[in-house]
Amino acid sequence: MRREPARHGLDGSFSSMTAFLLGLDAGSSWSMLTGFQEWLVVRLGRGHDLTWPLLVRHLTPGGWTHPLNKQADAAAVITLHRLLRDYFTIRERSDGLARIFLDYQSWMVTQDWFQLDAAEPAQGS
Repeated sequence: MRREPARHGLDGSFSSMTAFLLGLDAGSSWSMLTGFQEWLVVRLGRGHDLTWPLLVRHLTPGGWTHPLNKQADAAAVITLHRLLRDYFTIRERSDGLARIFLDYQSWMVTQDWFQLDAAEPAQGS
């Protein structure tokens, strides 16, 4: 996909790459990119309410640009491929996915808006 986007019916733009990856993720019952959004949030240090394509755009050198011009689009595609490579490298480790979610939880508890409500104990009948 990175080297030959046209071979996969893609024009090489960030939007076509994102659509293709969302389709692959959907085809894997949403398991292919499990933890990707959370991993990106930790890298960015914010954005827990954003989708992963928006987080990638925020992590692109030069920051958020809208609409994407040709140069910003190319930078977003390069950033997407780099982030996916780094994410899958971590995810492939035996504890990779657990580590991603532990890091995300550690980040969340430092946020002012986060409150962990203790569940009420179950009442016996």
